Amino acid sequence: MKQKINPDGYIKPPAAYTNVIKVSSPEEMIFLAGVCPTDAEGRIVGENDILAQAKQAAENIKLELKAAGAGPGNITMTTTYVLADQMDNFLMTGAASALFEALDNPADTLIGVASLAGMKFGQLLEVNVIAVIN
Repeated sequence: MKQKINPDGYIKPPAAYTNVIKVSSPEEMIFLAGVCPTDAEGRIVGENDILAQAKQAAENIKLELKAAGAGPGNITMTTTYVLADQMDNFLMTGAASALFEALDNPADTLIGVASLAGMKFGQLLEVNVIAVIN
């Protein structure tokens, strides 16, 4: 179903993600929209703490995938949005590794952004997810 590929001749991922995911004959695709580091009541977990938020976002992604009959091993692609002024912290505190390793090292595009919807409440990141189940 899913094959992880880090091609020779191209830069090896500097964090715990995969450059290419090849999916064969997908029957069902799952799309998670903007998963935030919130608790069940919608409050930001780990206000202004990028590592805590990465861990909470990963837990929320697992919860949402489970509801759709999937898990981290089904993830093919993530897009991670991090406040631009937090990008160094995301990479140097282990938050990137904590997030990507919890999600089975998906292909990821990491984007620094000027703002996020929950920024005034201390939100520092948000993750979109694509998963495939056969």
